[in-house]
Amino acid sequence: MSHISSLRLTDFRSYAALDVELTGAPVVLYGPNGAGKTNLLEAISFLSPGRGLRRAKIEDVARRYDGVTAPAWGVTANIGDVKAAIGQVPENPRRRVVRLDGKSASGAELGQLLSQMWLTPAQDRLFTGPAADRRKFLDRFSLVHAPGHGIASLRYEKMRSERNRMLSDGVNDVGWYEALERDMAAQGALVAQARALTVTRLIDEIERRTSEKSDDIFPKANIALEGEAEEKFQSGLSFDDVEAFIRDDLAQNRTQDLRAGRTLRGIHRSDLRVRHAAKNMPAEDCSTGEQKALLIGLTLAHACAQADKKPILLLDEVAAHLDVDRRAALIEELLELGTQLFMTGTDASLFEAFAGRAQMLNVKAGVILEK
Repeated sequence: MSHISSLRLTDFRSYAALDVELTGAPVVLYGPNGAGKTNLLEAISFLSPGRGLRRAKIEDVARRYDGVTAPAWGVTANIGDVKAAIGQVPENPRRRVVRLDGKSASGAELGQLLSQMWLTPAQDRLFTGPAADRRKFLDRFSLVHAPGHGIASLRYEKMRSERNRMLSDGVNDVGWYEALERDMAAQGALVAQARALTVTRLIDEIERRTSEKSDDIFPKANIALEGEAEEKFQSGLSFDDVEAFIRDDLAQNRTQDLRAGRTLRGIHRSDLRVRHAAKNMPAEDCSTGEQKALLIGLTLAHACAQADKKPILLLDEVAAHLDVDRRAALIEELLELGTQLFMTGTDASLFEAFAGRAQMLNVKAGVILEK
């Protein structure tokens, strides 16, 4: 994977226009709250499949000024030898277009060009929030190991929605259900397989880190998947067998689902469970600081598990929640990864451990000044 060497924003959030050259070194964005630091990270995150780190709608990120919304926004970046551009379609504000070297491209093609990971303050509630948040967290990780994971997830959800509509309407057409359930099983097995592979690689990387870093300042996490299809993959069952299991399970529970008016079982109910290994305590019962440290440790493990892809890391307000020792340890680990990273904070002093090894950019009201 290549790094971003230049970035241009047009009418994106608080930025009327921005052009910034990047050296490939870690980038620190510092400045007061509301200056536009997270907006810049969000713009970068749109250079990947999906809706970015805020999961915003396409029409909601265009700049607003004096009660007027800009007709369209755009983000352009030079990534290695490729010029990537993504933006809103003026005549269709809910649609975005992706271009690579001037040619139309898909989000999947953009994802193959640039791998990204991010941590934001919204994820601080990951362990105490709903299972859906943890599934999204894991599914973004899974995109790295299975590029088609996003498409399979969307197809499964589309067919589940159609099945739910039939269930709530009391439809009893067995043929329609069998056709939908056959497709749901095929896509659901792909999703479950990707999740199982991702968790296995995370576990392997966590064990490697534990054996190599006996004094690791970020606590070891024990992680497990809760989901019948995912667990069957982990037990060694073949893809065809898992697909058949999902299909049969949907058929066997159809009567119960009809009474409920929705699909009660399936990969859309799976969960990622995390425990603080040293304390043998569920992550949701740990202190706020311990939860943050566990989350950072998982992110570092995932970054190491895909070191060959050199993922770009977007870390929003991470340093502010760590003491001096943990900040320094995190920065050294990030430097060891050798990948491009962007970090935000309100004060440049939070990043003193970079000691001249980062590109320091001061953000003030949508304007960037290099220190």
